[in-house]
Amino acid sequence: MGRSLFILGAGGMARETFDVYIETGREGDVLGFLEENCKIDGILINGKPVHDVSYLKEFAEKDKPLLIGAIGSTKRKRLIEGLEKEGYGFDTVLHASLIQSKWVKIGAGSIVAPGVILTCQVEIGRHVILNVGAHVSHDVQIGDFTTISPGANIMGNSSLGQSVFVGANATIVEKVVVGHGAIIAAGAVVVKDVPALTLVAGVPATVKKVYKSLETKPW
Repeated sequence: MGRSLFILGAGGMARETFDVYIETGREGDVLGFLEENCKIDGILINGKPVHDVSYLKEFAEKDKPLLIGAIGSTKRKRLIEGLEKEGYGFDTVLHASLIQSKWVKIGAGSIVAPGVILTCQVEIGRHVILNVGAHVSHDVQIGDFTTISPGANIMGNSSLGQSVFVGANATIVEKVVVGHGAIIAAGAVVVKDVPALTLVAGVPATVKKVYKSLETKPW
């Protein structure tokens, strides 16, 4: 058993994150889920209570729990960054089935789901989600607050900026640079660099939409 913690959010990814804790023998560490503007305080989800994030005020400074956030939105990113400024620490949870090289770095607050493979010289930022069955090859860098969806394949010497979303079963080929805030659609095959704040889709992937800011993105 480790230090007690809360999962930020109570949706599907939050519940999947709780499952990772269960399967790593840390179910007892999870005190519950936290939501902003929680409508029904104390309701149980998968046996754990959901509270408003203001519930954190119940804890003394010396007893502050760890947190982990299932990202999902720019709003959640702002919440996480605000809590970091208040001095809250963030846990990192790695499923036992993870296959990783000795030469992998994973930042605080990241979530690694079942079946993920990380080869050598991979650098994962803070608050990154690597979902079920994602594969990341050698010399890849993944920026903070990025989500890699199930079955995605990121090939060697590629670089992903912050707040990137890679859809399910997408492939990013070797030496591609994906800009900050980009969205890679499910099933896309990315063969060239992706500009920041763009949505790309298709085989090969092409730009379908450009966003003015992170706040205007659907994710």
